[in-house]
Amino acid sequence: MTSHATLAHAALTTHSTSKAPRGVLSRLVNSVPSSRAVRVVPRAASAPAGSALDALQAFSNVVLDAKKSVLDDARAGLDLGPKAGVVSASVLAMASRAGGRDAGALEGAMVYDKCDIVSAEPVKYECVIDKAMVNLAAMWAERVEGRVAVELFPTSMADDTDALLVKARHYANMARDLKIVPEKLLFKIPATYAGIEAVKTLEAEGISCHVSDVYCAEQARAAIDANATVVQLYYSRVNAWHKANPGKTTSADPGYDLARDALAYARARKAKTKIMVASLHNKDAVLRVLGVDYVLVSQRIIDEMAKAPASDVGETIISDAPSSSSSSTAALSKKAFDDALANSPAKTELAIARRRNAAADGDLMNYIKEKTVGLNV
Repeated sequence: MTSHATLAHAALTTHSTSKAPRGVLSRLVNSVPSSRAVRVVPRAASAPAGSALDALQAFSNVVLDAKKSVLDDARAGLDLGPKAGVVSASVLAMASRAGGRDAGALEGAMVYDKCDIVSAEPVKYECVIDKAMVNLAAMWAERVEGRVAVELFPTSMADDTDALLVKARHYANMARDLKIVPEKLLFKIPATYAGIEAVKTLEAEGISCHVSDVYCAEQARAAIDANATVVQLYYSRVNAWHKANPGKTTSADPGYDLARDALAYARARKAKTKIMVASLHNKDAVLRVLGVDYVLVSQRIIDEMAKAPASDVGETIISDAPSSSSSSTAALSKKAFDDALANSPAKTELAIARRRNAAADGDLMNYIKEKTVGLNV
Protein backbone atom coordinates (compact mmCIF):
# COMPACT_ATOMS: atom_id res chain seq x y z
CA MET A 1 0.00 0.00 0.00
CA THR A 2 1.35 3.42 -0.88
CA SER A 3 1.79 5.92 1.89
CA HIS A 4 -0.59 8.85 1.94
CA ALA A 5 0.38 12.48 1.57
CA THR A 6 0.61 14.83 4.50
CA LEU A 7 -2.80 16.13 5.47
CA ALA A 8 -4.14 19.52 6.40
CA HIS A 9 -7.35 19.59 8.41
CA ALA A 10 -8.98 21.94 5.92
CA ALA A 11 -7.80 20.17 2.78
CA LEU A 12 -10.75 17.82 2.19
CA THR A 13 -10.19 17.25 -1.50
CA THR A 14 -9.86 13.52 -2.16
CA HIS A 15 -13.63 12.94 -2.23
CA SER A 16 -16.55 15.25 -2.80
CA THR A 17 -17.93 16.45 0.52
CA SER A 18 -21.06 18.15 -0.78
CA LYS A 19 -23.28 15.59 0.95
CA ALA A 20 -21.42 15.49 4.22
CA PRO A 21 -23.40 16.48 7.32
CA ARG A 22 -22.79 20.15 7.85
CA GLY A 23 -22.18 19.98 11.60
CA VAL A 24 -19.65 17.16 11.56
CA LEU A 25 -17.99 18.33 8.35
CA SER A 26 -17.48 21.87 9.60
CA ARG A 27 -15.96 20.53 12.79
CA LEU A 28 -13.69 18.25 10.77
CA VAL A 29 -12.50 21.13 8.60
CA ASN A 30 -11.83 23.41 11.56
CA SER A 31 -10.72 20.83 14.09
CA VAL A 32 -7.37 20.59 15.81
CA PRO A 33 -6.08 17.41 17.44
CA SER A 34 -7.91 16.76 20.69
CA SER A 35 -5.96 17.09 23.91
CA ARG A 36 -8.20 14.71 25.81
CA ALA A 37 -6.13 11.67 24.86
CA VAL A 38 -2.82 10.83 23.27
CA ARG A 39 -3.48 10.39 19.55
CA VAL A 40 -2.52 6.84 18.72
CA VAL A 41 -2.37 7.28 14.95
CA PRO A 42 -1.17 10.66 13.65
CA ARG A 43 -3.61 11.87 10.99
CA ALA A 44 -0.77 13.36 8.99
CA ALA A 45 0.63 9.91 8.25
CA SER A 46 -2.38 7.78 7.58
CA ALA A 47 -5.62 8.97 5.99
CA PRO A 48 -6.47 10.52 2.62
CA ALA A 49 -7.93 13.99 3.09
CA GLY A 50 -11.69 13.90 2.78
CA SER A 51 -12.01 10.19 3.45
CA ALA A 52 -14.13 8.53 6.12
CA LEU A 53 -10.87 7.50 7.78
CA ASP A 54 -9.79 11.13 7.86
CA ALA A 55 -13.08 12.02 9.56
CA LEU A 56 -12.72 9.17 12.03
CA GLN A 57 -9.24 10.25 13.03
CA ALA A 58 -10.40 13.80 13.64
CA PHE A 59 -12.69 12.62 16.44
CA SER A 60 -11.32 9.30 17.72
CA ASN A 61 -7.95 7.64 18.26
CA VAL A 62 -7.50 4.70 15.89
CA VAL A 63 -5.71 1.58 17.09
CA LEU A 64 -4.81 -1.10 14.57
CA ASP A 65 -5.91 -4.54 15.72
CA ALA A 66 -2.75 -6.45 14.84
CA LYS A 67 -3.05 -9.20 17.45
CA LYS A 68 -2.60 -11.83 14.76
CA SER A 69 0.64 -10.30 13.55
CA VAL A 70 4.02 -10.31 15.22
CA LEU A 71 5.43 -6.80 15.37
CA ASP A 72 8.47 -7.94 13.36
CA ASP A 73 6.15 -8.54 10.42
CA ALA A 74 6.28 -5.51 8.13
CA ARG A 75 2.81 -6.35 6.84
CA ALA A 76 1.36 -5.70 10.29
CA GLY A 77 2.31 -2.06 10.05
CA LEU A 78 1.06 -1.00 6.63
CA ASP A 79 0.17 2.69 6.74
CA LEU A 80 -0.87 2.93 10.36
CA GLY A 81 1.89 0.83 11.81
CA PRO A 82 1.77 -0.95 15.16
CA LYS A 83 0.86 1.92 17.49
CA ALA A 84 -0.04 -0.19 20.52
CA GLY A 85 0.27 -3.81 21.52
CA VAL A 86 -1.19 -6.54 23.70
CA VAL A 87 1.02 -9.22 25.26
CA SER A 88 -0.89 -12.39 26.10
CA ALA A 89 -0.20 -16.10 26.35
CA SER A 90 -1.21 -16.66 22.73
CA VAL A 91 0.87 -13.72 21.50
CA LEU A 92 3.93 -14.85 23.46
CA ALA A 93 3.64 -18.39 22.10
CA MET A 94 3.22 -17.10 18.56
CA ALA A 95 6.17 -14.71 18.85
CA SER A 96 8.38 -17.44 20.29
CA ARG A 97 7.49 -19.96 17.59
CA ALA A 98 7.95 -17.39 14.84
CA GLY A 99 11.54 -16.68 15.81
CA GLY A 100 13.10 -13.30 15.14
CA ARG A 101 13.89 -10.72 17.77
CA ASP A 102 10.64 -11.23 19.70
CA ALA A 103 11.66 -14.82 20.43
CA GLY A 104 14.34 -13.33 22.66
CA ALA A 105 11.68 -12.53 25.25
CA LEU A 106 11.31 -16.20 26.12
CA GLU A 107 14.96 -17.07 25.57
CA GLY A 108 15.98 -14.45 28.11
CA ALA A 109 13.37 -15.64 30.59
CA MET A 110 14.65 -19.21 30.41
CA VAL A 111 17.95 -18.12 31.94
CA TYR A 112 16.39 -15.75 34.49
CA ASP A 113 18.22 -16.40 37.75
CA LYS A 114 15.16 -15.92 39.96
CA CYS A 115 13.48 -18.87 38.25
CA ASP A 116 16.50 -21.11 38.86
CA ILE A 117 15.87 -21.20 42.60
CA VAL A 118 12.32 -22.54 42.13
CA SER A 119 12.16 -26.32 42.41
CA ALA A 120 8.52 -27.21 41.68
CA GLU A 121 8.13 -27.53 37.91
CA PRO A 122 4.71 -25.84 37.45
CA VAL A 123 5.86 -22.87 39.53
CA LYS A 124 9.16 -22.73 37.65
CA TYR A 125 7.37 -22.71 34.30
CA GLU A 126 5.05 -19.95 35.49
CA CYS A 127 8.07 -17.95 36.63
CA VAL A 128 9.57 -18.25 33.15
CA ILE A 129 6.29 -17.22 31.52
CA ASP A 130 5.88 -14.21 33.81
CA LYS A 131 9.38 -13.01 32.99
CA ALA A 132 8.89 -13.62 29.26
CA MET A 133 5.63 -11.65 29.25
CA VAL A 134 7.33 -8.63 30.80
CA ASN A 135 10.38 -9.04 28.55
CA LEU A 136 8.15 -8.93 25.47
CA ALA A 137 6.28 -5.91 26.84
CA ALA A 138 9.61 -4.13 27.32
CA MET A 139 10.65 -4.89 23.74
CA TRP A 140 7.36 -3.66 22.32
CA ALA A 141 7.29 -0.56 24.53
CA GLU A 142 10.38 0.65 22.68
CA ARG A 143 8.78 0.07 19.28
CA VAL A 144 5.21 1.35 19.57
CA GLU A 145 4.07 4.92 19.94
CA GLY A 146 1.30 4.12 22.38
CA ARG A 147 1.00 1.72 25.27
CA VAL A 148 1.47 -2.01 25.66
CA ALA A 149 -1.21 -3.92 27.57
CA VAL A 150 -0.05 -7.07 29.35
CA GLU A 151 -2.45 -9.85 30.32
CA LEU A 152 -1.77 -11.48 33.66
CA PHE A 153 -0.84 -15.18 33.58
CA PRO A 154 -2.63 -17.44 34.27
CA THR A 155 -5.99 -16.02 33.22
CA SER A 156 -7.71 -18.44 35.63
CA MET A 157 -7.13 -15.75 38.30
CA ALA A 158 -10.06 -13.72 36.94
CA ASP A 159 -12.19 -14.28 40.05
CA ASP A 160 -9.42 -13.94 42.63
CA THR A 161 -8.74 -10.33 43.62
CA ASP A 162 -5.75 -11.16 45.81
CA ALA A 163 -4.08 -13.29 43.12
CA LEU A 164 -4.58 -10.53 40.54
CA LEU A 165 -3.03 -7.98 42.89
CA VAL A 166 -0.01 -10.16 43.61
CA LYS A 167 0.60 -10.89 39.92
CA ALA A 168 0.10 -7.29 38.72
CA ARG A 169 2.49 -5.97 41.36
CA HIS A 170 5.00 -8.65 40.43
CA TYR A 171 4.81 -7.67 36.76
CA ALA A 172 5.10 -3.98 37.67
CA ASN A 173 8.22 -4.67 39.74
CA MET A 174 9.83 -6.63 36.90
CA ALA A 175 8.94 -3.81 34.51
CA ARG A 176 10.68 -1.32 36.78
CA ASP A 177 13.76 -3.55 36.83
CA LEU A 178 13.77 -3.35 33.02
CA LYS A 179 13.43 0.45 33.15
CA ILE A 180 10.11 0.43 31.31
CA VAL A 181 8.47 3.84 31.56
CA PRO A 182 5.33 3.20 33.67
CA GLU A 183 3.20 5.32 31.34
CA LYS A 184 3.94 2.86 28.53
CA LEU A 185 2.33 -0.12 30.29
CA LEU A 186 -1.19 -1.22 31.08
CA PHE A 187 -2.18 -4.43 32.84
CA LYS A 188 -5.16 -6.05 31.17
CA ILE A 189 -7.73 -7.40 33.62
CA PRO A 190 -11.20 -8.81 32.79
CA ALA A 191 -14.30 -7.05 34.09
CA THR A 192 -15.27 -9.60 36.70
CA TYR A 193 -16.28 -8.36 40.14
CA ALA A 194 -12.93 -9.52 41.53
CA GLY A 195 -11.08 -8.02 38.59
CA ILE A 196 -12.60 -4.58 39.06
CA GLU A 197 -11.89 -4.70 42.80
CA ALA A 198 -8.25 -5.40 41.94
CA VAL A 199 -8.20 -2.54 39.43
CA LYS A 200 -9.45 -0.10 42.07
CA THR A 201 -6.52 -0.99 44.34
CA LEU A 202 -3.92 -1.08 41.57
CA GLU A 203 -4.90 2.27 40.11
CA ALA A 204 -4.68 3.81 43.60
CA GLU A 205 -1.12 2.46 43.73
CA GLY A 206 -0.25 4.05 40.39
CA ILE A 207 -0.44 0.83 38.36
CA SER A 208 -2.44 1.53 35.19
CA CYS A 209 -5.08 -0.99 34.15
CA HIS A 210 -6.95 -1.86 30.97
CA VAL A 211 -10.31 -3.45 31.81
CA SER A 212 -11.51 -5.82 29.10
CA ASP A 213 -14.61 -7.97 28.50
CA VAL A 214 -17.09 -5.18 29.25
CA TYR A 215 -20.54 -6.00 27.87
CA CYS A 216 -23.01 -4.18 30.12
CA ALA A 217 -23.45 -0.77 31.74
CA GLU A 218 -22.86 -2.10 35.23
CA GLN A 219 -19.42 -3.39 34.29
CA ALA A 220 -18.54 -0.14 32.54
CA ARG A 221 -19.60 2.05 35.45
CA ALA A 222 -17.86 -0.11 38.02
CA ALA A 223 -14.63 0.02 36.00
CA ILE A 224 -14.89 3.79 35.59
CA ASP A 225 -15.57 4.20 39.31
CA ALA A 226 -12.46 2.08 39.93
CA ASN A 227 -10.52 4.71 37.94
CA ALA A 228 -9.43 2.26 35.24
CA THR A 229 -7.19 3.87 32.64
CA VAL A 230 -8.92 2.14 29.71
CA VAL A 231 -12.26 0.33 29.53
CA GLN A 232 -12.84 -1.88 26.48
CA LEU A 233 -16.35 -2.53 25.11
CA TYR A 234 -17.43 -4.86 22.29
CA TYR A 235 -19.96 -3.29 19.93
CA SER A 236 -20.95 -6.04 17.50
CA ARG A 237 -20.86 -8.83 20.09
CA VAL A 238 -23.28 -6.89 22.28
CA ASN A 239 -25.67 -6.43 19.37
CA ALA A 240 -25.38 -10.07 18.29
CA TRP A 241 -26.23 -11.33 21.78
CA HIS A 242 -29.27 -9.09 22.10
CA LYS A 243 -30.45 -10.15 18.65
CA ALA A 244 -30.25 -13.78 19.77
CA ASN A 245 -31.91 -12.96 23.10
CA PRO A 246 -34.87 -10.69 22.29
CA GLY A 247 -36.72 -9.01 25.12
CA LYS A 248 -33.64 -8.04 27.13
CA THR A 249 -33.68 -4.51 25.72
CA THR A 250 -35.93 -2.24 23.68
CA SER A 251 -32.97 -0.59 21.99
CA ALA A 252 -32.36 -1.10 18.28
CA ASP A 253 -28.61 -0.65 18.82
CA PRO A 254 -27.58 -1.73 22.34
CA GLY A 255 -23.88 -1.75 21.41
CA TYR A 256 -24.12 1.94 20.59
CA ASP A 257 -26.05 2.63 23.80
CA LEU A 258 -23.37 0.92 25.89
CA ALA A 259 -20.57 2.95 24.31
CA ARG A 260 -22.51 6.22 24.46
CA ASP A 261 -23.52 5.80 28.09
CA ALA A 262 -20.06 4.68 29.22
CA LEU A 263 -18.48 7.70 27.53
CA ALA A 264 -21.05 10.07 29.03
CA TYR A 265 -20.64 8.52 32.48
CA ALA A 266 -16.85 8.85 32.41
CA ARG A 267 -17.07 12.49 31.41
CA ALA A 268 -19.80 13.31 33.90
CA ARG A 269 -17.61 11.84 36.62
CA LYS A 270 -14.58 13.72 35.24
CA ALA A 271 -12.83 10.36 35.29
CA LYS A 272 -9.47 9.76 33.65
CA THR A 273 -10.91 6.62 32.04
CA LYS A 274 -10.79 6.37 28.26
CA ILE A 275 -13.37 4.26 26.44
CA MET A 276 -12.17 1.85 23.76
CA VAL A 277 -14.65 0.16 21.43
CA ALA A 278 -13.69 -3.13 19.79
CA SER A 279 -15.64 -5.77 17.84
CA LEU A 280 -16.35 -3.33 15.01
CA HIS A 281 -17.07 -5.60 12.08
CA ASN A 282 -17.62 -3.06 9.31
CA LYS A 283 -17.30 0.60 8.37
CA ASP A 284 -20.84 1.46 9.44
CA ALA A 285 -20.21 0.10 12.94
CA VAL A 286 -17.07 2.22 13.24
CA LEU A 287 -18.89 5.36 12.14
CA ARG A 288 -21.65 4.69 14.66
CA VAL A 289 -19.16 5.17 17.50
CA LEU A 290 -17.33 8.13 15.94
CA GLY A 291 -16.12 10.32 18.80
CA VAL A 292 -15.33 7.59 21.31
CA ASP A 293 -11.81 7.82 22.77
CA TYR A 294 -10.36 4.77 20.98
CA VAL A 295 -11.57 2.43 18.25
CA LEU A 296 -9.85 -0.91 17.69
CA VAL A 297 -10.14 -1.78 14.01
CA SER A 298 -8.72 -4.27 11.55
CA GLN A 299 -6.60 -3.38 8.55
CA ARG A 300 -9.48 -4.43 6.29
CA ILE A 301 -11.76 -1.79 7.78
CA ILE A 302 -9.02 0.84 7.73
CA ASP A 303 -8.57 0.21 4.00
CA GLU A 304 -12.33 0.37 3.45
CA MET A 305 -12.66 3.67 5.29
CA ALA A 306 -9.69 5.17 3.45
CA LYS A 307 -11.58 4.61 0.18
CA ALA A 308 -14.94 5.92 1.44
CA PRO A 309 -15.85 9.63 1.37
CA ALA A 310 -16.32 11.72 4.48
CA SER A 311 -19.93 12.13 3.34
CA ASP A 312 -20.52 8.65 4.78
CA VAL A 313 -20.20 10.13 8.27
CA GLY A 314 -23.47 10.62 10.15
CA GLU A 315 -24.88 13.88 11.44
CA THR A 316 -23.67 13.54 15.01
CA ILE A 317 -20.82 11.99 16.93
CA ILE A 318 -21.25 9.72 19.91
CA SER A 319 -19.46 12.05 22.32
CA ASP A 320 -22.17 14.68 21.69
CA ALA A 321 -25.07 12.32 22.33
CA PRO A 322 -26.69 12.55 25.78
CA SER A 323 -26.78 9.43 27.91
CA SER A 324 -30.14 7.69 28.14
CA SER A 325 -29.41 5.94 31.43
CA SER A 326 -29.32 7.08 35.03
CA SER A 327 -26.07 8.37 36.47
CA SER A 328 -26.19 6.56 39.81
CA THR A 329 -22.79 6.07 41.37
CA ALA A 330 -23.89 3.66 44.09
CA ALA A 331 -21.50 0.73 44.42
CA LEU A 332 -22.99 -2.59 43.35
CA SER A 333 -22.93 -5.63 45.59
CA LYS A 334 -21.43 -8.76 44.11
CA LYS A 335 -24.91 -10.26 43.77
CA ALA A 336 -26.26 -7.21 41.95
CA PHE A 337 -23.20 -7.19 39.71
CA ASP A 338 -23.55 -10.90 38.91
CA ASP A 339 -27.28 -10.43 38.22
CA ALA A 340 -26.43 -7.68 35.74
CA LEU A 341 -23.95 -9.97 34.01
CA ALA A 342 -26.53 -12.75 33.78
CA ASN A 343 -29.01 -10.42 32.06
CA SER A 344 -26.52 -9.17 29.49
CA PRO A 345 -23.96 -10.63 27.06
CA ALA A 346 -21.33 -10.44 29.81
CA LYS A 347 -21.90 -13.83 31.44
CA THR A 348 -21.79 -15.70 28.14
CA GLU A 349 -18.86 -13.74 26.74
CA LEU A 350 -16.80 -14.05 29.92
CA ALA A 351 -17.34 -17.82 29.84
CA ILE A 352 -16.19 -17.93 26.20
CA ALA A 353 -13.14 -15.84 27.07
CA ARG A 354 -12.29 -18.16 29.97
CA ARG A 355 -12.29 -21.21 27.71
CA ARG A 356 -10.27 -19.46 25.02
CA ASN A 357 -7.74 -18.09 27.50
CA ALA A 358 -7.43 -21.42 29.31
CA ALA A 359 -6.60 -23.10 26.01
CA ALA A 360 -4.00 -20.42 25.22
CA ASP A 361 -2.48 -20.69 28.69
CA GLY A 362 -2.26 -24.46 28.37
CA ASP A 363 -0.68 -24.24 24.93
CA LEU A 364 1.96 -21.82 26.21
CA MET A 365 2.70 -23.96 29.26
CA ASN A 366 3.16 -27.04 27.06
CA TYR A 367 5.43 -25.09 24.73
CA ILE A 368 7.58 -23.96 27.67
CA LYS A 369 7.84 -27.57 28.87
CA GLU A 370 9.00 -28.68 25.43
CA LYS A 371 11.55 -25.88 25.25
CA THR A 372 13.01 -26.69 28.64
CA VAL A 373 13.55 -30.42 28.08
CA GLY A 374 17.21 -31.09 28.71
CA LEU A 375 17.84 -27.58 30.00
CA ASN A 376 18.50 -26.56 33.56
CA VAL A 377 15.25 -24.57 33.84
